Amino acid sequence: MRLGKYQLITKLGAGGMAELFLARTEAIHGIEKFVALKRIPAGHARDKEFVRMFLEEARLAATLSHPNIAQVYDVGKEAGTYFFTMEYLQGLDLARLLRGLFKRGEWPPLQHVLAIIIGTAAGLHYAHRKEGRDGRLLNIVHRDVSPSNIFITYEGGVKLLDFGIAKATTAKTVTETGALKGKIPYMSPEQVRGEKLDQRSDIFSLGI
Repeated sequence: MRLGKYQLITKLGAGGMAELFLARTEAIHGIEKFVALKRIPAGHARDKEFVRMFLEEARLAATLSHPNIAQVYDVGKEAGTYFFTMEYLQGLDLARLLRGLFKRGEWPPLQHVLAIIIGTAAGLHYAHRKEGRDGRLLNIVHRDVSPSNIFITYEGGVKLLDFGIAKATTAKTVTETGALKGKIPYMSPEQVRGEKLDQRSDIFSLGI
């Protein structure tokens, strides 16, 4: 199956918000590039608000270029389906990694824990200090810093994932008051209360 210039190889995952595929694109002389392709599920393709949120995620993530943040490459629309591509990471998210260790009655070594915290904090700091074209801070808040959104590559790299519910001051719409988005066990008190958030909320979630 193809989506524009991308050949979909296998489905990596699916949820209510998006479907994720391993995809391949070819350049001249047979040069191949493998990417992760995220697309809107068919059931939401005509939902204008859903499409807006999806494109806002792509737009926001595409402005971020840092070794500790999963990089977005391309955004497109094919046959009425919106999608974007990002770097294909091989490894495990922190939630799965911890579950595997705990099942064996093990704890991650302290030096590995510190490396994960430092890497995630570096990615967050970059996003928090990101400026727009006018030189003003975008005031990005991730709002879903949790083990499932921290990815550990087989090479030991740390990547912050999923800016799908992140907010910046440039966003045209604001989450409705009282609407909780994120994972409750990792939310800051102000996020649980549905209050206005700033970068301190992400730092609290990282500490959890």
